[in-house]
Amino acid sequence: MGQHIGETIKIIERTASTNNYATSQVRENDVETGTVFLAYDQTAGRGQFANRWESEAGKNLTFSLVLRPGFLEIYKQYMLSKMVCLGLERFLSAHTEGVKIKWPNDIYVHDRKICGILIENSIMSGQLSLSVIGIGLNVNQTVFLSDAPNPVSLKMLTGVDYSLETMLKELLQHMDTYYQQLMQGRFDALDEEFEQKLYRLEEWHPFQDEAHHYTGKIIGVNAIGQLRIEEKDGPVHEYHFKEVSYL
Repeated sequence: MGQHIGETIKIIERTASTNNYATSQVRENDVETGTVFLAYDQTAGRGQFANRWESEAGKNLTFSLVLRPGFLEIYKQYMLSKMVCLGLERFLSAHTEGVKIKWPNDIYVHDRKICGILIENSIMSGQLSLSVIGIGLNVNQTVFLSDAPNPVSLKMLTGVDYSLETMLKELLQHMDTYYQQLMQGRFDALDEEFEQKLYRLEEWHPFQDEAHHYTGKIIGVNAIGQLRIEEKDGPVHEYHFKEVSYL
């Protein structure tokens, strides 16, 4: 089976969720690793924790990527998120400025969200047997109707109307570059670059966790993907998803 991302791209005119579609295809067919399922119209895209992803038909990149990362130890599964985020950051930074990775897996331009990622992993016999990675990237949409607080698209930032096919090909090339690094076990290089690209890294900002509201600064991410925040005049906290809020 091929090991390059995007060697096979399957087009779906309309589906509720590309992640659901990809998962069903894997169950029913022999889907090669690296296969991309692209939907021109995703009607019920899913984000983290049952959030919805708004996408106007034919305006954005909404797709899912199938990988079989059995070479990764389970405790390193957050490396998949790092790989995807770095590919997106590199791609977007070629077209606009101020691109950052907002932990755990959103892409921001300045303080506005341009991309969301949903990674669903399956574990079998103590190994990562399957990863379905859903990506919603705002490209040409200029009006957002949902109550999402801060959406933005490339066209809103640059005024350019982009070819989705061209942009997808370029993005997948960047993502594959980082996937090759991941397969080669270059974890330290990926960790270092990921941390350098973190949104609000080494900046003092207000945060809220279950216990209190405080001022802190993001100092990195640990080996299992927890966000590390140093509290002003206090300890370093480590958080899993949804355990801390950016204020």
